[in-house]
Amino acid sequence: MLILFVVITALLSVTDVEITEPEHCAAYNLDELPAFRAIVENDNVIPDSVHYALNGELAIQVPRLSTDWPTYMQSYLHHGFSESPAPTDATILWTAPVTGDSHEFPTPVVVDGIVYYPSNSGTDSLYALDATTGELIWKRRVGYTDDAVTYYDGRVYSASDSIFCFDSQTGAVCWVSGAADWCGSTPVVTGERVFCGTGPSGSGQGDSSSVVCLDILDGSLIWSRTLYDASLISCMTVWNDLVIVPTNLRTGSSPISSPLYALDRETGETIWMNSDSPVGYWDSSPVIVDGIIYIVDEAVAARAIDAMSGETVWVSSYGSGAEATPAYHDGRLYYGQAEYFCLNALTGNGIWTVPGNQHGSSAIADGMVFYGQINYPDNGGLRALDCETGEEVWSYYPPNTYWIAGSPSVVDGIVYMPMHDWNLYAFGTGLKYTYTSDQLNSVVGWNELITTSYYAGEVVASETISYYINSTGIEFAPSLDLELTGHPNPFFASTSISFTLADVGFTSIGIYDLSGRIVSELMEETLSAGNHTIEWNGCYQNGELVSGGLYFCRIEHSGVVETTGLCVLK
Repeated sequence: MLILFVVITALLSVTDVEITEPEHCAAYNLDELPAFRAIVENDNVIPDSVHYALNGELAIQVPRLSTDWPTYMQSYLHHGFSESPAPTDATILWTAPVTGDSHEFPTPVVVDGIVYYPSNSGTDSLYALDATTGELIWKRRVGYTDDAVTYYDGRVYSASDSIFCFDSQTGAVCWVSGAADWCGSTPVVTGERVFCGTGPSGSGQGDSSSVVCLDILDGSLIWSRTLYDASLISCMTVWNDLVIVPTNLRTGSSPISSPLYALDRETGETIWMNSDSPVGYWDSSPVIVDGIIYIVDEAVAARAIDAMSGETVWVSSYGSGAEATPAYHDGRLYYGQAEYFCLNALTGNGIWTVPGNQHGSSAIADGMVFYGQINYPDNGGLRALDCETGEEVWSYYPPNTYWIAGSPSVVDGIVYMPMHDWNLYAFGTGLKYTYTSDQLNSVVGWNELITTSYYAGEVVASETISYYINSTGIEFAPSLDLELTGHPNPFFASTSISFTLADVGFTSIGIYDLSGRIVSELMEETLSAGNHTIEWNGCYQNGELVSGGLYFCRIEHSGVVETTGLCVLK
């Protein structure tokens, strides 16, 4: 029996509600009403219910947003994106000794509070662990497993020595098929079928692999398609009526073309074949967005391929020899090789590049991208970068571990990452659940929003915010050239308004209410270039205190006009 040594450094008793949308004291236009979003912590237990009440109306129950990670790269489209919040530092919630000391490649799959992880260089076993504590729920010996498992409809499918189908709660074997194996990528389970593959036969050089389609009920073979002179190493996917299959092959020192295949999901017949990559795809899997396949080939770099026709759309010059599957969010691709890249998905052009070597795939959540760092001969570890800039937010490097081959997942505020120090890590301070709803039925003027979390019939946490709906079309333009800010903001008594001038010139600064009426003229004079600060004491021009609420500060200098919102608390 496995005894888990669980390290819990931050499993604190926390009950809290944080409304992240709308923002407190923010102004919104009537034609763009805000939606509702809240993050709820409840001692690592899902609340009984979460409600919001707007402007004293009857409370409305809000559904919980599932951020589960049921397969490799979160979904069969392989975006690697989660709507979960994410930890902002390297706090460790727990560790569990279920990995090995080299090439722990699979992604942890997390569904309904259970983490499923198949060790591929440790014990050759599939583990089901409690997502809160890392404690063992069940364990099954499956043999070497190179890729993540897939959760589907109460069952877990693992491409190990054979294809295993387990009951997700108990680990009981539902069926086993020898038609595919560990080298055939993460199983894709959709409808009544399971798609997987086999590794290369014979020596693995110059031989063949197969793609198989199995019946979901008993694992019986529906069809099998042999891919000659092709090695199936990375993960396939199913899109529309196609099975997209990347292959790789090198024979000696002379590479031959290894195509990207699109097979008919009903028959396995070839629909199209793209042979533009001279050596194929090693560990990089297809990412599909709006009918475009993004994939990294080992010879050149990232490619964009039309999923309907198989025609190459663009080829990027960033990251020659890369292996990692790119992650996708908001028009950007993230992946690494000798450096870590952020690319424009429309053109393949670089947005930013930072030092950082990668083997596994990435995960994106809460404005950060997470990936395993290869740093030979020094320590490897997990890095979290800002998606916009590439700047490091936090990192963790276990001792005596020179590289990390695995891929992270992000679920309910926790980052799960296999390391090569025999441990699976959970980074975070506890489970954080997300609750969302459509546009709030707001009114023009100030709105009061109260969010309440219930557990065991009792109120355990609540938060109240106010926001403003404006019908005049006034918008708070972000301050750019003049760097206009107020601090503190919100404030009770006074705030310091700071700005930067590039040259000498006449400058006017005023405070306005949300209807556009002047509240106080703070300055009208010629100023020198440089940094400046002026105080506003929260009063009208006549010295009378303003009421609590949202105001805006407007600056004009050398034809440039900028505004910033200021929230007065009473």
